[in-house]
Amino acid sequence: MKVVIVGAGEQGYVLTWNLARHPAVDEIVIGDWDLAKAEEVKAAWGAGKTIAVQVDARDVERVAGLAAGAAIIINAVLPEWDLPLMQAALKARTHYLDMATRAEGGTIDDGFLLQMGLDGDFKAIDRTALIHTGMTPGVTNTLAALGYEEMERCEAVRIRAGGIFKSEVPIQVWSQETYYIDSQTPTLYYDEGRFLRAEPFAGWEYVDFPEPVGRLAAVLHEHEECSTLPRFLPALGDKGLKHVDFKLAGTDEALKKAKIIVETGIASPVPRNIKGCEIRPIDVLVSVLPPSAPKEEIAKLAAEGRIVDEGAYIVDLYAREGEPPAETFWVFPPNIQKVTQMVPGANRISYGTSTPAAIYAGYLLDGTIVQRGVLPPEGLDRAVRLKYVEDLKRAGLRIARRSTRWL
Repeated sequence: MKVVIVGAGEQGYVLTWNLARHPAVDEIVIGDWDLAKAEEVKAAWGAGKTIAVQVDARDVERVAGLAAGAAIIINAVLPEWDLPLMQAALKARTHYLDMATRAEGGTIDDGFLLQMGLDGDFKAIDRTALIHTGMTPGVTNTLAALGYEEMERCEAVRIRAGGIFKSEVPIQVWSQETYYIDSQTPTLYYDEGRFLRAEPFAGWEYVDFPEPVGRLAAVLHEHEECSTLPRFLPALGDKGLKHVDFKLAGTDEALKKAKIIVETGIASPVPRNIKGCEIRPIDVLVSVLPPSAPKEEIAKLAAEGRIVDEGAYIVDLYAREGEPPAETFWVFPPNIQKVTQMVPGANRISYGTSTPAAIYAGYLLDGTIVQRGVLPPEGLDRAVRLKYVEDLKRAGLRIARRSTRWL
């Protein structure tokens, strides 16, 4: 089978490593605007299967041409480019998979609704567009659905993501453009049956993550779970769902710095006329950020214990507001020391995001997923989600669960 991956950054690097090892995959096309990056991924994980090409993710005809005869197109670039890549998948009559969404010039919810607008088109060609399949969203949605359908009542779902990171060299673990745009977007959450928005960095609280992450500050953050869970969980039964929110955690210093950057407009995506040129401040910010160190150096420093990269994710489901959570899931992706033993030069975020996505991509390739149309993980059949959790564990992601329903 032929697979097309658009984006040769940190996510494309790990996706290619995963899918080059899949027994059903005999050709991978890895495309990027920067051909040198695609060539680097090919050299690392080609396994004789990989072709590197230069491509603009927004060029529907070009991507569809590359995907001729392919089984799937995977978006490993900016979430704003979901729509053209989905349109390319429709033209090529392939499955589609991504890890996040956002409408260009709009919000995550705008992007999700635009994606769902293509549901009938994918059903018409008997293909699946599986959206939001990384760690969060992705793993978090899957676990929320598993817990929800086992409960008699579930009034609230709260998701918390936290990590600690220290490095002697620069490492770009995620798109800084995506992070800062999400950070300045009024945050979507669901409450009392309504979709509402809070000011950026609202809802400051402290969350006790399991060690070694520990206690971190957390704030409401624009995220896909708040768009999809309120719309898809009720299909598993009307259980009184009234509230869904997502908070991103970090050190006080990191969150305060991000807040200042947002409030001063340094990360604004709105063009400004500067000396006769229309420039988006965020493009300047991203352009001056140091690129990641060479992967060989990252692997060496990680092996020597000179990089700290630990994370944890919490999914709490409440039978009733005001009571302790009835179900809690904890997810622990492997730290950078463990990751670099498997994928030298990768990191916790890239492995913890792209490996779950690659597992779901494999299910589309081997026919494990038979549902068609556009859907997020919580819309999949329960048997598929249960298998996925076991495959996550085999891939090194630890998952723990606590239930207080029987106490």
